[in-house]
Amino acid sequence: MNTQIRTALLASTLLFSACSDNDNESLNPLQEGANITLRNTLEEPGETETTYPSLFGQADDAWDESGVLSNSTVEFATALAQGTESGAPFEISGLYEIDFTENSISFKVLPALDDPFWSMVFGEFPQGKFDRYYFTFSEPHNISGFSSDNSNLNVRIDSETVIAVELTEGYSLQPDVSFIVELN
Repeated sequence: MNTQIRTALLASTLLFSACSDNDNESLNPLQEGANITLRNTLEEPGETETTYPSLFGQADDAWDESGVLSNSTVEFATALAQGTESGAPFEISGLYEIDFTENSISFKVLPALDDPFWSMVFGEFPQGKFDRYYFTFSEPHNISGFSSDNSNLNVRIDSETVIAVELTEGYSLQPDVSFIVELN
């Protein structure tokens, strides 16, 4: 009987030790190490949605950006920046620093008020204007909802690997604006 108790205790110990601390990672909305592709679109009031590069005569995917989700580095340090070698008519500085963790996405506006390109688009979004940031992940995400410190945005879940962060009516695009999207 003593041997049976020891065997049962040993089996229980092995069973529980097989559960690692990483088991809870599968509950996070995103997984560190996932590849991320960013595509930006703009929809002006009364117009159809168009990609950022198509505004400059480029293919829809011409300025897609790639990053790898890391809890310790910024994935898109100068999102939307383009040089003339990419087909842009002039140098375009990055609009946002976009940083992911397994549970959040933070956006920070980079250009100053006197930026030669972005200063032309600074201001409050009217009804019907949408600035969308599509994020495609290399593996399925676990996002079921969101909250944010900015009420003028939405997170749309398009598929198990694609989400869109939509900046909407009332959003004020200005220097030094920042916001966080908490993912559930």
